[in-house]
Amino acid sequence: MISKKELISNLNSDLTKEYAAMIQYIQHSSMLHGGEYVEVIDKILEHAKDEHEHAIILTDIIQYLGGIPTVEVYPRQTSLDNREMLYQDLNYEYDALNGYNQRISQAENLGLFDIGQKLRNIALEEENHIIDLEKALGILKIDP
Repeated sequence: MISKKELISNLNSDLTKEYAAMIQYIQHSSMLHGGEYVEVIDKILEHAKDEHEHAIILTDIIQYLGGIPTVEVYPRQTSLDNREMLYQDLNYEYDALNGYNQRISQAENLGLFDIGQKLRNIALEEENHIIDLEKALGILKIDP
């Protein structure tokens, strides 16, 4: 079992990634080009807003637990290729969902079920981002 201090550290790491995802989505939305990406751009801008909200929730949780929310930002990725940008965003989302699933377990092992629920809500939105990006990339998960 981890300590509350370790949970705060992990949440701060998640926070750096939320900041980065928000910045990356905004930059990618301005760089995507071609008529087939018009609707995708709108979705990506929605994702950027969601990531901003996630960052606010995380800062509140970290402060509530007695920590200081970080201002550090995880490295961002850029590209001039539309599909590569979307894959970069998708990989961020896979990483985020994996991290939140771990954080939910960590919080609940400490008896912090209210925080676990807040993290579940974030994880659900991250999963929706994954679905949007997989659809945009034409990724089908059909089990024959």
